[in-house]
Amino acid sequence: MFYSWICENKPIFEHATKHYSRDVFWFITLIYLGLALSTIKPNPKDTSLLNREQTEEWKGWMQFLFLMYHYFHASETYNAIRIFISCYVWMTGFGNFSFFYIKRDFGAVRFWQMMWRLNFLVFWLMMVHGNTFILYYINPLHTFYFLMVFATMWLCSSCNHDKYPIRWKVIGLALLIFLIWDVPGMFRLFWGWLPQSPIIGATKGVLHEWHFRSGLDHYSALFGMAFALNYPLAQAWLDTCESKPTISQWCMKGAILAVVLLGIGLWVSNIFVLPKFEYNEHHPYFFWIPLIGYIFLRNCSITLRSYHLELLTQMGKITLETYLMQHHIWLTSNAKTLLVFIPGAPLVNFLAVSAVYLLLSHRLFRLTVGLRAMLIPADWGAASKLFIAMCTFLGSVYGAAKVLNIMGGEIAIVILATVALGLVVYSTVKRIIVTGSIEYVRGPYFIITGLVSGAVFVGLLIETFVFMDKTDQVDAQGGVAQSIPLGMMCFLVFSLIVISMDNYIGLSHVANWLICEPLASWESAYSPLHDKIFSRGAK
Repeated sequence: MFYSWICENKPIFEHATKHYSRDVFWFITLIYLGLALSTIKPNPKDTSLLNREQTEEWKGWMQFLFLMYHYFHASETYNAIRIFISCYVWMTGFGNFSFFYIKRDFGAVRFWQMMWRLNFLVFWLMMVHGNTFILYYINPLHTFYFLMVFATMWLCSSCNHDKYPIRWKVIGLALLIFLIWDVPGMFRLFWGWLPQSPIIGATKGVLHEWHFRSGLDHYSALFGMAFALNYPLAQAWLDTCESKPTISQWCMKGAILAVVLLGIGLWVSNIFVLPKFEYNEHHPYFFWIPLIGYIFLRNCSITLRSYHLELLTQMGKITLETYLMQHHIWLTSNAKTLLVFIPGAPLVNFLAVSAVYLLLSHRLFRLTVGLRAMLIPADWGAASKLFIAMCTFLGSVYGAAKVLNIMGGEIAIVILATVALGLVVYSTVKRIIVTGSIEYVRGPYFIITGLVSGAVFVGLLIETFVFMDKTDQVDAQGGVAQSIPLGMMCFLVFSLIVISMDNYIGLSHVANWLICEPLASWESAYSPLHDKIFSRGAK
């Protein structure tokens, strides 16, 4: 964090402006992808649909292009980047729905472990740089859609494994999303409590920025949930298909492949080529076409599913850290300028800055995961005590930061305060290690930090609800054109996927009809999974 503060506020060389060169952009991209191809590896165990190595690889190559887009300000790739972000949000719906469906763990420990993973690093960046949550908009998106999936699966969780009730539940959620985001006036009614005055990261107010960011992906997590719900049938169809003779197998796959390629072609020629703002109006309702197309193409052959590119897989594991830290230790000025190590040599500087950036991002990933395991253990009793301790400690730190800010934030004062706080923490931890207990420090710690945290909390309430500018901003549609017809179309497509129990919108039925092969029944596809789930629960 201190390094990121130095890069932003006390750099060795002045920050540089971004410059886009199509030739350099694609040259670096092709070099990276060529290097990735040299790291091809067989999947050690899993060759199933959307196996773990494959999804990490997917995140990896999208993240690389996403970062390149930001570094070089490659605005001509904007529409593709929008698809990538939708894919990330889709994975939030897919991954979390799968977890809650299989693990059935709705406990507080799991909840806070996920909150920690999503927001631990962004919290410290907000504190160090004085930024807002909405500036790092990917985190609010993932956090909100995680909460959406959690609430959906938690409510009436006893029906999650029934054939139809769970489907009506997610269709009901889709209807709610349609009403809030696609019916004019409903978004403001639901989210109108968000601030509307300009802040860092939201020059038109948080309400406008959140409408823009969430509106672009308000169906993305839903489609991920539907794919996860239908996953056993999709895997069963793939297994059945690949057990057939080669001609029959590719007759079935070819039928879907032809429609997929046709759909992608129509999407590219009619939607993808639109100018930025016009594209944004259509993106929330058509993003699923290239997404489902990619999934089918990447998984249509067992050979393709049996290998992954290790370099991209490793990149995919640190997407959150690379997204956040790009704002301050790769780019600067909240991702508006470039960090400079070697002035006058932009490509050499790019390599040097990137090496440090990737190294620190990987280290931060390990620290985030390691600290989560230490501070949010599986035992609820221990986890609750540590959670209270963390909240009071962070409240104390935030209070100290407020005091330093009032005093002017001079670097000498900050260093002295940091050293003093570090000595207190060191002595406390040392005493705990020596005594093997927290009993000797628990009382004074909670009294002091509790009082400070309470004072900070009251101060924040006063600052937020008394002194905050309540001036209403003109925000007719929040930056995204609302469309009841397109929203209804997307809702109907989603409902068809859920009701037909086919992730390819009924195409699997057509493919099986071509060779007179019945689809796997719900019972045969889900019973083995349910047996594992409930036998684990019984143990």
